[in-house]
Amino acid sequence: MKKILNVKITDRTEFVIDSRYKVDTLIKFVRLSFNRLEIKDGEYYVYYDKENVKNHKILVNALANFYRKNTKDEIKYKQILLNYKNDIVIKIKKHQVTFDENALYITIRKISSKEFEINFANPKKSVYDYIKGLFLFDLLDLDEYKMIVSLNEESSKIVSALISKHSIMGYKVIFNVNREEFEVNKRGFSVEGSLKEYLNKIRHALELFGVSTIYEWDTIKKEYRRLAKKYHPDLHRNKPELIQKIYEKKFRKVKESYELLEEYYQQKTLQ
Repeated sequence: MKKILNVKITDRTEFVIDSRYKVDTLIKFVRLSFNRLEIKDGEYYVYYDKENVKNHKILVNALANFYRKNTKDEIKYKQILLNYKNDIVIKIKKHQVTFDENALYITIRKISSKEFEINFANPKKSVYDYIKGLFLFDLLDLDEYKMIVSLNEESSKIVSALISKHSIMGYKVIFNVNREEFEVNKRGFSVEGSLKEYLNKIRHALELFGVSTIYEWDTIKKEYRRLAKKYHPDLHRNKPELIQKIYEKKFRKVKESYELLEEYYQQKTLQ
């Protein structure tokens, strides 16, 4: 929908402007610059005054340029300029936004050829954590309302699959996104199933080593060495068999988690 909704030229020039535009400066100029002025609810009637033609022309030029900028209509733009002696009516039409208080509004937009951002208007922690988990490998930065994610084929596939969802973790979600920016050949790709299982394994592995992203590799290595030493079976040979089995299981989990992260880290650094 165009934010300039309508311009009509008869014996007066009538502009209907959507209230989503910030028109405070324009209205302030009108109120301060014209003596022959009628103000009704959201409507401003400016009558042509030969003694005030300078300000009248300024107003017409401003409105004409405003119209051209948002419609690219050169013909009507010129008609507006030629009718500067007409009375002018400016109507501010309120834009009615239907906002579902129970829904989550998430905006995803490309900010460069290498990254995109995810903005949460009213984040819920469970949904936020779910989406963070999906992009865990490619997170560049984040705060409680926004995530910056590396843009590549894999993350584009995840976006493309994610925005097809109507609910996440029991919450209704409404996405604002230019789908063309993330168009890839999905081939039935889904954020569920094997990908979700794999991402959960990675997330749990990162949590085990006390980090939030794969790029904290030095910390991961340091924590791996500490945990491997702590749970190594050789250190618990003299303990009861049940205790030995518990430590063996913990040691195996630490080793498998590290190998999982190491494999993915190497994939990322070789790209």
